[in-house]
Amino acid sequence: MLRILETKDISRYSPMVEKLSIPEYADFHISEATENDGVKGYIVYSYQPEQVTIYDIDDGHDLNYCDGLVRSVLFKAELKGIEKAVFLVDNPDMLKRLALLRFVQNDEKTIENITDIMENCKKCKENPANT
Repeated sequence: MLRILETKDISRYSPMVEKLSIPEYADFHISEATENDGVKGYIVYSYQPEQVTIYDIDDGHDLNYCDGLVRSVLFKAELKGIEKAVFLVDNPDMLKRLALLRFVQNDEKTIENITDIMENCKKCKENPANT
């Protein structure tokens, strides 16, 4: 079963995090996608009062992990009253997957209204063509 949980032990990610453009003041978090007791992917992000910033995603080239990782961060942001998300992801392949999942469009790396994205997810699930 797929589980997405924030990890408190970020030591294994230190070399990767050092290469990211995370401001010193940012209190960043890392959540992992795990399945069958193995880590399948991760997402690096931080919450600010006005937005959630996503710095990096590794989904093991699996759209389901990408979707779950991003939606979990967006959901937590929504619960905090944050409406905007910014993707500072530079990997062209990841940006293509984010576009396939409609998180980014037309080279825009910003979601202005997280609620709209989450509501569209509900509509997609209700569509009989997707069952």
